[in-house]
Amino acid sequence: MRESAARAALRAMGVLRERDGRSWLELTTSGTSAAPRTVVRSLASWEDSFEHVSRLTGITGEDRVLVPAPPSGSMFAFAHAHAAHAGADVVALDRWSVAEAARALATCTAAHLSPQMLSSLLERDIGSLRTVVCAGAVLPEPVRRRADEAGLQVVDYYGAAELSFVSMRVGPRLKAFPEVEVDLRDGVVWARSPWLAEGYAAGQAGPMLRDADGFATVGDRGRWDAARGLVVEGRGDDAVTTGGVTVLSADVEAAVLSLPNVSAVAVVGLPHPDLGEVVEVVVTGSGELDLAALRARAGGLVDRAHLPRRWHQWDDLPLTAAGKVDRVAVRSRLLAMSRSRERS
Repeated sequence: MRESAARAALRAMGVLRERDGRSWLELTTSGTSAAPRTVVRSLASWEDSFEHVSRLTGITGEDRVLVPAPPSGSMFAFAHAHAAHAGADVVALDRWSVAEAARALATCTAAHLSPQMLSSLLERDIGSLRTVVCAGAVLPEPVRRRADEAGLQVVDYYGAAELSFVSMRVGPRLKAFPEVEVDLRDGVVWARSPWLAEGYAAGQAGPMLRDADGFATVGDRGRWDAARGLVVEGRGDDAVTTGGVTVLSADVEAAVLSLPNVSAVAVVGLPHPDLGEVVEVVVTGSGELDLAALRARAGGLVDRAHLPRRWHQWDDLPLTAAGKVDRVAVRSRLLAMSRSRERS
């Protein structure tokens, strides 16, 4: 029997494993605050979802798809495999680069991007781009509006390396992905579907939990909203505890990203002798940003206790292999800067 194009692509990426007549995938997680783990899943848990993804995104063999980072993580490995299944050409970048991605958009009609990647590309000429499949259910509204104004169809979704697709936006609402049941328990998102992973590689542990009824979770918080459907509010590991107050990085990042001329944001906590942690923020944007003015405007959007104490502007933010802001790298760089100041 001839091997499917998707299976051949997965084999070429080095994530397909085969032994004793069994085929499975081993994929790297894309967490922003913990060491990567190897997620093990059946081949069918991806292959059988391809037609659903094609229908919901509109990606066909007529498209040319940008995959802007190596397939070392689940998100971009799936992008390669789905494009192969659809018969679409792929433009694959060896590493994320705004300039290289923008050049690729001269011929690409579809792209798999993180919210941070999409925000950066919206400052460039988007060329032939028509459809963006955007990972991360928390797509900031300012980015969504800019994409709409640029005439892009953005299909954003919530999922995880362990859960695959859980929900995908249809119109204004984030609805359960086909064949997925979503259950909110004490504000935590649980899902049951054919797309769940089997678990982690031998000797590894992670946030994935299962119950006796076949539901699983990775600990992401969520709630139902009448207009927006499922609203995913992030995981506990993006929280900063300062002066006894818990600050969710994602919430503050969304507020800061809504400010003029800000294109990307990272909020982290750094050690503080009295407060436990102090909230700091790094922003990128066009030209020199007035950080004092941004802080003043942010003060009207978030609670005073959640407002970052220290503001920094960098040329760009470090990203994980999955295109998410790498908060670990941001925190490490800020700590190094702090130690350098103390020595000088």
